[in-house]
Amino acid sequence: MLDFIYRLVREFEQEHGIMPNLLYLNRFHAEHLKSAFDENFSMPQIRKVLGMEMVIESDIIHPRVAWTQVAHRAAC
Repeated sequence: MLDFIYRLVREFEQEHGIMPNLLYLNRFHAEHLKSAFDENFSMPQIRKVLGMEMVIESDIIHPRVAWTQVAHRAAC
């Protein structure tokens, strides 16, 4: 999952010239992502490592990234 997210981030940055700050996932994706980290990592810690806020909704079929000013303000 981390490799896939890394590719999404890289492609987004190449296309838009800015790093994404928002990651859309469903619960399955989020659990798969969490399993890539040490078991002691919490989702807030994972968000911090990734540098992105997360939107977790059941109707998301594929993970995707975006940039939003709202997430940018929250990180500041």
